[in-house]
Amino acid sequence: MTQFRLLCLLSIFYVASVVVGIGYANKVNDGKSWMSYWNSALPRSSLPSKAVQQVLNPAEINMEPGLTTYFQGKDLQHLGKTVTLRFLKPTSNKATLLPRQVAKSIPFSSSKLPEILTYFGVKPKSAVAEVMKRTIKQCEAPAIKGEDKFCATSLESLIDFTVSKLGKYVQVYSTEGENENKQQYSIEITGVQSIGDKSIVCHKEKYVYGVFYCHKFYGTTTRAYMVPLVGADGVTKAKAVAVCHIDTTAWNPKHLAFQVLKIKPGNTIPVCHFLHTTSLLWAPM
Repeated sequence: MTQFRLLCLLSIFYVASVVVGIGYANKVNDGKSWMSYWNSALPRSSLPSKAVQQVLNPAEINMEPGLTTYFQGKDLQHLGKTVTLRFLKPTSNKATLLPRQVAKSIPFSSSKLPEILTYFGVKPKSAVAEVMKRTIKQCEAPAIKGEDKFCATSLESLIDFTVSKLGKYVQVYSTEGENENKQQYSIEITGVQSIGDKSIVCHKEKYVYGVFYCHKFYGTTTRAYMVPLVGADGVTKAKAVAVCHIDTTAWNPKHLAFQVLKIKPGNTIPVCHFLHTTSLLWAPM
C-alpha cells in the first residue's frame, strides 16, 4: 500500500510522456526542453543512447549473492579470466529525475527529513523512510581524500556538475547487457579499451524520485575501461564499464573489497569493479 501510494504521489512529478526514453517532456525553468539543455551544455556529446536513457529511468537493484563484486586490475589482462554477472535492464520510471525547478522546491537534507516525509506521505518509521534517510545521509557525508562528490536530483544539475569538472566536451558511458540471466562471462582482453583516468561516476540511489550520487577522484587514483564480455553460452555478449581504484589508502579497512580480494588498503593493487546498469560514467572526449 505504501509503495502504491508513493507511485501515485510520484506521478504528480512524472513528466508526461517519455521523450527519447528519459521521461522528461516538460520544459525546464529556463524555457528549454531537456534536449535543448543537453545540446547547449554538451555541444559535442550525442544524445544519450537507449541504454543510458534507461539508466535515467532505473529499476531498483539489490546486491545478489554469487556475483562478481570486485576484482584486481591485472585481471583485465588475464587471458581466460571469468566473472559471474547479471545485467538487469532498468525499465521502471518510478525514480525519474525531476525538472530542476521542481527538485529545488523540495527539501533534501537530514534536518528537513520530517518535512520531506510529510510531503510524500511516508510514515516516519517505515522501511521507505529509512531508505530515504540513508540516501540523504550518504549525500551529506564528507568526501574522502581526493574525492569531489555531488548528489544530483535533476538532469540539469547532473549535467552542470559534469561540465564544471570535465568541461563541455564529454562522453557518457554505461554498462549494457543482452541477457538478464545470471551467468559466467569471459573477459575479451584484446577488446578492453581505456576510457582514461579522468572521469565522473554517477550511481543511482534509492529514493522516491531520481537521485544520482556523483563523484570524481583527482589525480590518477582511478582508471576506467570499457570491457567486452562473452557469456559461457558462447552467444550472449555484454559491454561493461569497469572502474579501477589505484590508491585505496583512504578507504575504510573494513570495506567489502578488501574482504573479497583478501588485501589491505594501499596503492600497489588496483581494486576494480563493474558499474551496474543503473550507473553512468562521464569522461572527456
